[in-house]
Amino acid sequence: MPRHEIECSKCNSPMQPGYLLEEGHGNERSITAWVEGQPQKSFWMGLRPPQEKLETCTWRCIRCGYLETYAHATA
Repeated sequence: MPRHEIECSKCNSPMQPGYLLEEGHGNERSITAWVEGQPQKSFWMGLRPPQEKLETCTWRCIRCGYLETYAHATA
């Protein structure tokens, strides 16, 4: 996602870009992804792999801490 100046919708202060960190088995780190639809359970994997997923970027307000997360397709 291109860096644009984003204002907080709660207090109108500047927001800074970042991401939500997921830590899995063995502290494997990844970025949260957006997946369409309802989760489908899998006996072996917990959830079935998604057909399509989008990377996310999360913005945090420097004043009040409000978070906004956007899903975007990778190029």
